Parts: sequence; structure tokens; C-alpha cells
Amino acid sequence: MMRPRWRKVLSDLIGNLGRSLLVVLSIAVGLFAIGILITNHRVIAEDMVTGYRAVNPANIMLVTTPFDDDLVERVKSVKGVRDALGVHKISLRVQTVHGDWIPMDFNAIPDMGTQAINRVHLLEGTWPPEDKEVVVEQSKLSEIGVGLGDWITVELPSGKTRRLHFVGIVKDLTLGAAAGGGGFFLAAPQGYITPATLPWLDQNEAWNTLYVTVEEGNDEAAIRQVAQRVRREVEAQGVLILSSAVRTSENHPNRIYVDAVVGVLFVLGALVVFLSGFLITNTLNALLAQQMVQIGVMKLIGARRWQVAGIYQVLILTYGVLALLLALPLSARFSYVLLDYLANRINLQLQGFRVVPLAILVQVVLALAVPQGAALLPILHGVRVRIHEVISGIRPSEAVQTPHWIERLQKRFRGLPRPLLISLRNTFRRTQRLILTLITLTLGGAIFIATFNTQAAIERYIQQLSRYFLADVNLTFEAPQRIQRVKNDLAQVPGVGHVEGWAYTRADLMGEGDQVLDTVQLIGVPIETTLVTPILREGRWLQAGDRNVLVVNERFRATLPNLHVGDTLHLRINGSERDWVVVGFLQLAGQNLGHLAYVPYDELSRQLGQSGRGLLFRVAADRANLTLAEQEDLARRVDAYLKGRGYNISEARAGLSVLEKTAKGLDVLTNFLLILSGLAAIVGSIGLAGTMSLNVMERTREIGIMRAIGASDGTIRLLVIVEGVLIGLMSWILASLAAFPISRLLSNVISHAIFNAPALFAYTPTGFLAWLGVVLVLSVIASLLPARTAVRLTIREVLAYE
Repeated sequence: MMRPRWRKVLSDLIGNLGRSLLVVLSIAVGLFAIGILITNHRVIAEDMVTGYRAVNPANIMLVTTPFDDDLVERVKSVKGVRDALGVHKISLRVQTVHGDWIPMDFNAIPDMGTQAINRVHLLEGTWPPEDKEVVVEQSKLSEIGVGLGDWITVELPSGKTRRLHFVGIVKDLTLGAAAGGGGFFLAAPQGYITPATLPWLDQNEAWNTLYVTVEEGNDEAAIRQVAQRVRREVEAQGVLILSSAVRTSENHPNRIYVDAVVGVLFVLGALVVFLSGFLITNTLNALLAQQMVQIGVMKLIGARRWQVAGIYQVLILTYGVLALLLALPLSARFSYVLLDYLANRINLQLQGFRVVPLAILVQVVLALAVPQGAALLPILHGVRVRIHEVISGIRPSEAVQTPHWIERLQKRFRGLPRPLLISLRNTFRRTQRLILTLITLTLGGAIFIATFNTQAAIERYIQQLSRYFLADVNLTFEAPQRIQRVKNDLAQVPGVGHVEGWAYTRADLMGEGDQVLDTVQLIGVPIETTLVTPILREGRWLQAGDRNVLVVNERFRATLPNLHVGDTLHLRINGSERDWVVVGFLQLAGQNLGHLAYVPYDELSRQLGQSGRGLLFRVAADRANLTLAEQEDLARRVDAYLKGRGYNISEARAGLSVLEKTAKGLDVLTNFLLILSGLAAIVGSIGLAGTMSLNVMERTREIGIMRAIGASDGTIRLLVIVEGVLIGLMSWILASLAAFPISRLLSNVISHAIFNAPALFAYTPTGFLAWLGVVLVLSVIASLLPARTAVRLTIREVLAYE
């Protein structure tokens, strides 16, 4: 036969299913959130490394003048080289379904069926492609808009067009790995063709890109040493290296975005643990406060303190186990819903569903330890209750004291509706419970508001980036063009106002001992340019009279932490080496953009032997503030006109399109934040629902008396709902204040990971107003069930209630 103490546990557990469900949910929602955060953290960190390493990514990437298979074999014999692969990469324009022409990178790879380096994963269709067929990388496919089995029209340098049969879709984890490409989000669409297709596209069959893997692929220092030996071998064969990059086998191109996600998960995880702890403490405090009479009766009939404490410890342990059983499967499944969303947007290859032991361990520890810890003080307080207090029904230590200010308010504002005054009194009658409820709901709301503020900070940064893209149309030619001629021709296009020609080249950033550290993109702009207004973090912008000076982006600080204004960088341009003085540091689009520097146009064009010519042209319309659609229309007209004049154009793109791509990349983070902030809102709302339910239970007799003297169902319902709304409004005020430091924290975590700089702080009313609406709705919803319970109480139930 079951002993009385365990019958008591069972009775408490199933005798009031609503209360038990509330306690279990209070514990489970915190475990659920923690499980999701830890699972996402571990899977992202592990699968990014595992998936990227599995494709055998190139550790060394060299873009060169044409070479043949003989050079590839020579490189394979270089000390430290594991394997090498020659590839022909060419950028050609393709026609989208909307009729626009956009650049697309075509990769002609030998022996594609047995490709050893930079392997791709087939998602749909066939691989490898046959002659005159193309396979497209999935992440950029939407920019072209074609479907599997369609034909892609390609524009050749001569102006002719060819049609390639679209036969497959692949996932390429190395997209964005090359230096100076702008990273994953700014990379052009990728196509994969056989070398046999090259002559049909008017291309020679020689290779122009060399991929190399090294034996110590995870040691960047070792990779750089091997890269130096490879460079010497390549240059000894008379091949000119145009750009180079090194990357370890575990350094995924989107690693900085993952670092931002991981940082956010860490911050939110700490906040949710804190929030969940308050929720559990509040719920169990109220639960044990209701059991004081029963504790006194048990002591009256001989129960000892440790026996009473044991009963409640077992009860709370049962709640924790039930919450754990509920949270474990739900958190595991929902984690992979979030991971699927994230993986498709940051080019992550998930390694399949699996259980994360650390997530289970943490949830088990929290389920067993946190509720016990939260209930410890209430249990100790309860077991010390005196028997005479129970018999008399008078327990001074438990007396409810209504704050004096409410009584003064009632006397001063006699015109206030009595239901409102009662709701105010009820709201503050349990001050400790109110404080814990407010803390729980405030933290949830602060995280919610901070997410919107973080999004606003990122949007503000993107708006500042527009200062680098003040032109309405960005033109890139196949070869440098005479600036004055292009200006004269563009003057004939309606809508064109100001035109600037810029120089562009890639240079080697040299280190000690003739070591090449990385490739630098040099953009030569006129000193008097009106189409760039940089975001300077240190130093100055270019000035009249400047010669060998440059203003560098944030990536240089990551590569050379001790670099300062006034220091010298040694650059090699087309085989000629020269020192350049750093006069300023600017913040651009993050570390994935690679090393980029602005230099005076006159100096760079002179060194390139291209004075009076430009490869890049920036076109401003004759009126300001064009929309993206208007810029795209102007770009189409400029493209068509110049094409008719015999120019070979590599790209004609609206100025705002670069910002749009950048925004899409960063939207991944903010959308992820919004999803996680919803978890915090759920935790807070359950806390409020628990408080309201417990408050109604405690006032069962009071509600019954009110009904006995004529209070209507509507009045009783209104009392409960108003109380919930009052708590919600107070939490909104506190959440609005707490959101400021949390916003700064989240913004800085993301900004340091992506931009290696403090965040540009921004605050938007959207988050504050949205949370006000959410908290009011949650307050009403959280009060409806307790209100429904209150109005259904009969006088007989009230008299029988204990």
C-alpha cells in the first residue's frame, strides 16, 4: 500500500492538473529554450567545420595568366603540397528571366566526376555536365530566375550569344573563399562547365586559376610557407600571378557570420537561463505559499521537518522530470527547424539530425537542480511554520499588507472606479511575487525590444554604406577605356548627369622576407570625387597633392593588428614594388570584403600605364534620390547604349543593388534574432499566466464573497484582466529601460564579429511599440483562463475551498 506521504505527492500532482501543468510548463519552457540554444551552437560550430573540410577546400588560390597541365604537375611536386588543380574561370554576362544582363562566373574544371579539390554537392539534376551544359550553384540561382531544364543565354566578349542547357543544381561551400570577391553574399552566380565547352564560349582551354591543398591544411603559417614556394615555382615558369589567397581547411568563408550567430546564442543563452530561473522561483514560491496550511497540519499530526521537506522535494523533482521529458524532444526537433533555415542562408552543409549530448546534459542538470534550488527557501520557510499559527489561522509572517499608497490613492481619488482600485490592490498585495513576475516579463520584453534595436543598428550601418555607393549606376568594362570618350558618349543617354572614371587593380601585400600576405584591391578615385563619402575611423581621406598614400578598410587591422596611421605598406603591382603610406582607416562592409584600399587616381593610373583611362565608371543621374527600380532602368539604358557603341561591358549594375545584397546577408542574423526573441517572450508570458492563475487561486474566498453580494461575471472577469494588464504595462516600462544595455550588448557582439569594430547604436520605436502591443495581448490572454476560472466559482465551492 502506498504510504501517506507519497499519496500526498500524487494528490498534489494530479489533484490540480491545471496547477501542475502550469509548474511543468514553467520549467519546460526554460529547458526548451536552453536546449535550442545549445543545440544550435554546437551543430553550427561542428557542421561548418566538418562540412567544409569534407569538400577538401583549396588552401592556396592563385589567379594567374594562362598556364597548362605541366605547371600543375610541377606544383604537385613542391614540398608541402598535397594536391593541385588547374581551373579556367571566366566571368561572362547571362540574361535573367527579366531580360537584364548580370555577370556570372563560369568554372571549367577537368575530370569533374572525380574532382578532388573544392568538391560540390549535387542537390538536383545531373553532375558532371556534358559539353554545352551548365550546372549552377543553388544560393545565387534566384538572381537568374531560370529553372532546371531551361536554357541560359550567355553573352560572349565579342557580343555574340550562346545558350547553355541548365542540367543541375549544386551546393558549393567554397563560394566566397577567394580574396577580394566580397564574400559569399556579394559573390556572383556560379556556373560549372566542362573544358570542352570553353572554345564554344570563345575561350582558350588553358587554366587561369590554380587551387592547391597542403599537407598541414589547418596551420595558416605552414600554408603561407608552402604558398611562397608555390609562387616561386609558378613565377619561375613565366606565369604572372594576378591575385592570391590562403585559407585553412576549416575556415569556412562565412565563418564571421557564424561567429556572430554563436556570440548571439551565448548572450541569449545566459539571459534565458537567468530569465527561466526567475520564472521557476516565482512559480514555486507561490505554489508552496498555498501549501502552508497543509504543512502545518502535517506537523500537527507528527511529521518532522525533514519529512515535510522531503515530500515537497520529491514533488518538485517530479515536476522537473516531467518538464524534462516534454522539453527534450521538442527542443531537439525545433532546433533543426532553425538550423535548416540558417543553413540555406549562410551556405552551411548540415551533417544530419543527431542528439547533442551537451544539450541533454545541461537540460538534465537544470531540470533537477534549478527547481530544487528555487524551492529551497520556500521549503525551509514552510517547514518552520508554527502549529499554533495553523490552528488559529493567524500567521503574522504571512499576512498580506496592501501598500499604503493604494489606500491613499483610494481616498484621494474617490471617483476612480472601485473595480480599478481593487485590481490595483490585488496587483500589489503580493509584492515579492510581483517583483519576480516583473523581472521575468521585463527580461523577455527587453530581449524582444533589443532585437529590433539591433536590426535598426545594422540597417543604420547599411545606410551609411550607401556613402560608398552614391553613384546610380556602376559600370565595369572588360578593359580600361578612355575616360573622356566614355563621358562624351554617356552624355547622350537621357537621365545621365555626372560621370567619373576610376582605376582598379590588384596588388600583393608584402611581408617580411618577400612573403606575400594577401591580395589587396586598389581603387583609384579622383581627389575631387563626389561619389564616395567614406566612414573614417581614424586618420583622413585623400587630399590634393597626395601620391603614394592609401586609405584602408577594417580588414587590414585583422591582418596587421599593429598597423597605424603613418605606417608604410609594401605593395607589389604588376611586378613592381613600392611603399605606400597609410593616411586613414575606414569602415566598409566587413571583413569578408577582403583587403581594400582607396588611392589617388592619378598615381595609380600612372603606375598602371593607364593615364586618362578607367576600368570602373560611376554614373550619377541628373536628379537625386533615384529608387532601386529607377537605377536599374537607367543601368539598362546605359548598358544598351554603350553596347551599341561597341563597348565590351562586364557589368552595369544599379548602385543600390550592392546594399540590397549586403542587407540580405545581414538579415539572416536579424531574422534569427527575432525567432529567438520569441522564445524569451513565451517565457515571460508563461510567467505572467502563472502569476495570474495563482493569484486567482489565493483569492478564491474573496471572489466567492464578491459573487455572493452581487458582483456580476463581467465584473469579476474585468478585475482579473485589469490586474494582468497593469502588470504587463509596468513590465513594458521596465523592459523599455532594460532594452538599452541589452541592445548595445547584442549590437556589439554582431558588429565585432563581422566588422571588427564597435556597433553604430540605433534605437527604433518599432520594437518598443511592438512589445507594447505584444505584452498587452499576452496580458489579456494570460488573464483569460484565470478569469474564466474565477467566474465559474460557485459559493458552495468557495465555502469548501481550502
